[in-house]
Amino acid sequence: MKKLRFYILLTALIITCSTAGAAERVVPFPHELDTQSSGASSYNAAGDVKDSPYFPVMDYYALKSNSKGLTILSAFPTYQQTTEVTCGPAAALTVLYYFGNKKYDEHMLSILMGTLHEAKNGGEMGTSTSGMVKFFKSIGWKVASSLDRPKNRAHDFETPEQFRNFILKNLREGVPVMVENMYWGGHWRVIIGYDTMNTEKTTDDVIIFMDSYDVLDHRQDGYTVQAAEGLFYTWKDMEYLPKGERVQQWLTARP
Repeated sequence: MKKLRFYILLTALIITCSTAGAAERVVPFPHELDTQSSGASSYNAAGDVKDSPYFPVMDYYALKSNSKGLTILSAFPTYQQTTEVTCGPAAALTVLYYFGNKKYDEHMLSILMGTLHEAKNGGEMGTSTSGMVKFFKSIGWKVASSLDRPKNRAHDFETPEQFRNFILKNLREGVPVMVENMYWGGHWRVIIGYDTMNTEKTTDDVIIFMDSYDVLDHRQDGYTVQAAEGLFYTWKDMEYLPKGERVQQWLTARP
C-alpha cells in the first residue's frame, strides 16, 4: 500500500511539473480579466487550420539559434491581447515574463503606461513609446529606444543592413526588441528572432515576432514571421502614436 501511494504521489508530481512547464509558454490571463469580448483573445483560435497548406507549423518556442543564419531567443513566452489597443502592454508583458518578472498584467501595464483606449488629439490611441519607456525606467530597468535619437534625425537606420545588425546585436546579447509599425494601422510586436538565411543580402532575411494579435496565419500560437525588408520599409505608424513618435519606433528593456 505504501508503494502504491508513493507511485501515485510520484505520478501526480510528474504531471504537475509537466503541466507547469507547458504553461510557461503562455503568459496566463488573470482570472477576472474578460478575454471573450475584444482583442485577439476573443478569437479563441477561430482562424486556425489544421495542416494548413499555406502556413507550415513551426515550434518557435523550442527553436534554437544555429550556424545556418538563425538567431533566436528560445523559450520566449507569448500572450494574446484582450482589447484592441493594448498591444504595447501585451508586448511589454512578455518581455517582463521572459526576464522573470511576473508582478504585472496587461490591464495594470495599460494604466501605468498611459494607454489611450479612445482616440484623442486628432486620432492618437494605444500606447506611446514614451509611455512604455517611462514604465520600464520606473522599475529600474536599463532602457534604450528610438526616443534617444537626435532631434534632427528622422531615422535611426538608413538601410536594412543597419537594421539587421542592430537586431542581431541585441538578440545575441539576449535582449528582445519591441517595435511598432503600420501593421493593423499601428501595432507593437516583439522581435525575438532573426534569420539571415546564411547570406549577406537582406532580401531573404526573416524576422520572428511574439505577436499579441496573431490571428492571420492559421495558427494562433502567438508567433508570426515577416520578411525583414517588409518590416523595414513599412516601419512607420498611421498616426496612432504622438507626433514625433511615428517613424522607426523601437524599445529595448532589460533588468
